Amino acid sequence: MSGLLDSLGFGPRAPRELAFRAEPLWIGDAAAARRLMAGTFRFAGQEVQAKALGPWRISPPSRAFADALHGFSWLDDLAALGTREARRIAQSWVFGWIAQHGEGQGGEAAGWSPEVAGQRAMHWLERAEFVLDGASDDLTRRFLKSLAVHAKRLRKGLDQAPEGLARLRAATGLLHAVLATDASDAGRAAAARRLGAAAGLAVDADGGLASRNPERLCEALILLAVCARRLREAGIEPERAHSDAVFRAQSALRALRMRDGGLPRFHGGGPGAPGRLDHALSLAHPRKAPPPRDRAMGFVRLAAGRVTVAIDAAAPPPGRHAHASTLAFEMAVGGGRLVVNCGPAEQAEGDWAAACRATAAQSALSIEGVSSSRISSSARGPGPHPFVEGPKSVEAETTQDLDGAWFLGVHDGYAASHGLSHRRRLFLSPDGRDFRGEDLLEPPDPKAAARLAKVLRNHGAAGLPFALHFHLHPDVEAELDGEVVILTLPESRWRFVVTGAAPVLRDSVFFEAGEPEPRAARQIAVPARATGEAARVAWGFQRL
Repeated sequence: MSGLLDSLGFGPRAPRELAFRAEPLWIGDAAAARRLMAGTFRFAGQEVQAKALGPWRISPPSRAFADALHGFSWLDDLAALGTREARRIAQSWVFGWIAQHGEGQGGEAAGWSPEVAGQRAMHWLERAEFVLDGASDDLTRRFLKSLAVHAKRLRKGLDQAPEGLARLRAATGLLHAVLATDASDAGRAAAARRLGAAAGLAVDADGGLASRNPERLCEALILLAVCARRLREAGIEPERAHSDAVFRAQSALRALRMRDGGLPRFHGGGPGAPGRLDHALSLAHPRKAPPPRDRAMGFVRLAAGRVTVAIDAAAPPPGRHAHASTLAFEMAVGGGRLVVNCGPAEQAEGDWAAACRATAAQSALSIEGVSSSRISSSARGPGPHPFVEGPKSVEAETTQDLDGAWFLGVHDGYAASHGLSHRRRLFLSPDGRDFRGEDLLEPPDPKAAARLAKVLRNHGAAGLPFALHFHLHPDVEAELDGEVVILTLPESRWRFVVTGAAPVLRDSVFFEAGEPEPRAARQIAVPARATGEAARVAWGFQRL
């Protein structure tokens, strides 16, 4: 049918040659290219061996795997290798995809969701010279024709993409497809307006995304900054909403940047690939230096000496990938992490994904192993499921004085279940060598106090059990010396002390973003019990 429409002049029209050439702004991984060429397809934490089949005849093990495969970011890796065989493979797989799906056939399962189609269009234009070098006129025409189909599909489907990073990817792809196939200022300006509208909706007034996922914010900034550069190269000024979103997002990311150059690992995000955040910030080219910030996207940052602490100081975001991490923190020392969360485990099998969303998997306080945010008890079927209970009120404030930096946060995530609020106070000395905390459980009001009294009666004289969790990065060595924990990092040694309870060392796990298997790690746990209306535990990390 599409061929008939084309013959009648109603199908997407494409130029005889690229209407715009884009310089790639990211270098791929040559080692990953060698694995691909050997038939090892590794996407979304899963691996398929298919040397004899090629990418378009394999059965993807998951939707995430299929989306990554059809998104074509692996073209960066083949281009990084840059050999004649790598180019031949790239051409074979691109034109093979066009033959099977290039006119829109196959639907979302073949990579035609707006988000995936947008990623593909961007990567195709960025690597067009690599793919088209030596290609026949007929293959070049098919490549451009498929990009024209992308432009048509994305114009129609852009607003169907979920608001946020997904819609930004679709809008970015629309712009790249239009730049490649439409030399008119009117067509390009229309695509720029669609991108500006998507940017204004995705990046809020604080510079964050609704997902509160720092890594996704970094990816959003890269897309917006790259598109701003592409538009200016084409002689078009980005929409004001687009430029403002770039400024807000890079300001937020500067506030979130940890001492090791990565991002805090919250709500399904990882620290980002090495250098990725700095690359994003360098692309942004702020109009003016943003004022220093100690908070962004619901996170608060304390920094001194060689130490950075990032605290989740807000309720979890809506959606199925939020973690019950209110008042949890991560701590970076120099070029590494000391205290972490168990991390994102969306690609892991079994119950790992759900377990890593729990409060006990965060460096936070949990009561009876119950999370501060919880899914519905009636939730059925495969997860992840959204939280339906959690903090209704989260307060956070910071202050700085001659002694150092202070943070005070409180949430009521346990008020309905246990009649308790959790108050956490943190302190970081000016030289970064002393990081202390105090956790307090107490009822926030008389109604909660009555609920707590009932809970305490049910637990008897032993009291209500709770625990503080401090998950350690796998590179940290931990040794219990009496009631002190000695911590050894590659660059420094620390001791952990506590009053009001005794620390113990337990096993933990550490998930890298996109990996299906965890690394073994350790955690400092501080078990304690509440026997009255208030329970308090003080602790500290001191550099030796």
